[in-house]
Amino acid sequence: MKKVVVLGAGRVARPCVQYLLENGYEVYAADISAENIDRCLGGHPNGHAVVGDAMGKLPEVLEELKPHLLICLLPREFMVPAAEACVNAGVHYVNPSYVTEGMKALDASAKGKGLTLLCELGLDPGIDHMSAMKTISEAHAKGGKVTSFVSLCGALPAPKDNNNPLGYKLSWAPSSLIGASRREARTMKDGKVIIWPYGETYHHARFVEIQDMGWYEAYANADSTPYVEYYGIPEVREIFRGTLRYVGWCEMICKMQDLGLCSEDKMDFTGMTYADVTRKLVGISKDACIRKAVSDFLKLDINSTVMRKFEWLGLFDDRAVPIQNGTMNQFVECLYSEKLEFAEGEQDMSLMEDRFIIEYPDRKVLVRSTLVDYGSSDEDFSVARLTGLPPAMGAQMILESKITKTGVLTPAMPEVYKPELAALEKMGVIFKETETEIK
Repeated sequence: MKKVVVLGAGRVARPCVQYLLENGYEVYAADISAENIDRCLGGHPNGHAVVGDAMGKLPEVLEELKPHLLICLLPREFMVPAAEACVNAGVHYVNPSYVTEGMKALDASAKGKGLTLLCELGLDPGIDHMSAMKTISEAHAKGGKVTSFVSLCGALPAPKDNNNPLGYKLSWAPSSLIGASRREARTMKDGKVIIWPYGETYHHARFVEIQDMGWYEAYANADSTPYVEYYGIPEVREIFRGTLRYVGWCEMICKMQDLGLCSEDKMDFTGMTYADVTRKLVGISKDACIRKAVSDFLKLDINSTVMRKFEWLGLFDDRAVPIQNGTMNQFVECLYSEKLEFAEGEQDMSLMEDRFIIEYPDRKVLVRSTLVDYGSSDEDFSVARLTGLPPAMGAQMILESKITKTGVLTPAMPEVYKPELAALEKMGVIFKETETEIK
C-alpha cells in the first residue's frame, strides 16, 4: 500500500484525505491540531495522525515514514520549503498553490531525481486552468483564434444563505481574503497591459451577469498577463482573470482602504475597543460622534450602505479588541472571524465562469463555460471539496504512473486536465457550456 503524507488538516484537507483513503492509500495527516486530523481521517483504518509541527521537522518525518508522495495544504509561504524537503528526500509532491520563482528553482533538481512536483492543482488555481485549457485546445484544433479570454471565480455564500450586509462569509482563511485588498493587478485590453497598483483594482470593478445566476461584480485578481503564454494564446487581445463578489463588496473595500483598515503598519491595541481604534484612524476624541466623523472622513452620507456595513461589522462597538498588538489587517481579521461565519446547515457556493471570444475562418463566437457548485457547513464546503479533490486526484495519477513527466508541472497539460475534469464530472462537478455567434 502506497503512503501519502497530507501536510495540513485545515478546511480543505478532509475531502483530499478521504479521497485518498477511499482509493486504497495509506494516509498520514499532519497538523498541530489533533481535532482537525481526526475530522479528516474519520476513523479510517488506513489513516494515521501526525500531531505536532510536522513542517518544522519535515526532513525527519519524511525519513521516518518514507512516503511515496506528499501533498502540501499549508499556507503558501510553506509551499516551497515543503517541496524542497521532498526533493531532498526523493518524494513526489503536489500542492494547490501558484508556482512561484522559488518553486521554479526546484525544477532541475526534481528532474535530476525523477520527481514530479505538480502545482496549481486546486479550484483557483486549478480547475480554472483545466477548464480553460480544454476549451482553448479544442478551439485551436478547429482552427480558431482566442482573441478574448475572461475568467471569473468566487467562493461565496449560496444565494439562499447570503443573509448579512457584507454579502460574504468565510469558507477559507480570513487572512487570505484581507491580503487581497492590497494586491497589484494587471490585465490586458486591446493588446495593452493595464496596471492597477496596491488594491486599486477595487476601484475598477465591473458588473457581470453569470449564466442562470444573475448579476455580480468582479475585480481583477493579481497578474493576468502571464496566462497569455501559460494558455498558449499569443493571439489574444484581451485577458482578465477576476474574482466574483456580490454587488457592493468593492465599494466597501475601497472605503476600508481610505479609512486605513488595510494597512500593514503595526499598532498597539492594548486596552482599546473597536470604536477606540476607529476614532484613532479618523483623529477624534471619545466626545465626538464617531459615525459622523467617519462619514465625514470618507465623504459618505451617514446613512449610506457602506456606513451601515461598517456599523454591522462592529467598527463602532465599544468592545475590547481581542489582540494586543498587530496590523490593521489583523484587526479586521478579528471582526471577519466573528461576523462572517457560516451558521449550522448553511451552504457555500463556488461560482466560476470562463468567457472566450473565438474567431474561426467563417464565424466569430462567444463561448461561456459556467460552474456552480454547493457545499455545506455541516459536511464540506464546496470550496474545500473543489480545492481538496484535485490534488488528491493528481497524486493518484502520479502514483499510478499516469503522469510520468518530471520537474515542476501545472495542470495545463492534457494528461492532467483531461482525466481530472472527467473524474470531477463523475462527482457532479460539471461545467455548462454555451456558444453564441457574434454577428
